[in-house]
Amino acid sequence: MVLAVLAWVLMHPPKQLEQVIPLVISMLDTPKENKPTPVPPPPEPPKLQKTLANAPKVATPVQAPTPEPKPVEEAPLPAVTKPNAFTVPSAPTPPPAVVAPPPPPPPPPAPAVDPALAYNVKLAAAVQSAFVVPGPASALGFKGRARVEFHLKDGVVGQVKIIQVSGLGAVDRAAIKAVETAVFPAPPAALAGKEGVYQIWVACF
Repeated sequence: MVLAVLAWVLMHPPKQLEQVIPLVISMLDTPKENKPTPVPPPPEPPKLQKTLANAPKVATPVQAPTPEPKPVEEAPLPAVTKPNAFTVPSAPTPPPAVVAPPPPPPPPPAPAVDPALAYNVKLAAAVQSAFVVPGPASALGFKGRARVEFHLKDGVVGQVKIIQVSGLGAVDRAAIKAVETAVFPAPPAALAGKEGVYQIWVACF
């Protein structure tokens, strides 16, 4: 379209050409919209020194001073006293006397045993070994004991009697018979030739 206008102008020149030429020339100009946009040059890279100058400063850790070790104070040595030629040495202190512990007290004397009581125990054992369980007691399954009193002199028995019954007459009679037939041991020297009265239990199991 621009070329057609230019050709028409050339074929029909205006009277005042001097005033038209600038108009034509201005029309030949490329519209501002089609002009290429100038590309700005790339920004120059920042200098290294400026970068380093603008960089945040890192605080350098301050090292604490190491305390110096304190010198160890040595204990003063005891002063040594030189012996005087005119000093008389003191006599050594004798060791303390060793006191022997007192002897232990003697053991208490053993209690005196009554010879009659010890002999009574032996008599009861002799009578119990001579006791024979009667038939009625075995049939009934009876269990009991009778207390017997008797006189004894040099192994000879007399005056035998029941002073506490057992609850079954057959057992009481068997207890008396056991006293009469028992073999008694010899009496101790303190009871020899003496008549003693003894009481013992005769048990029926």
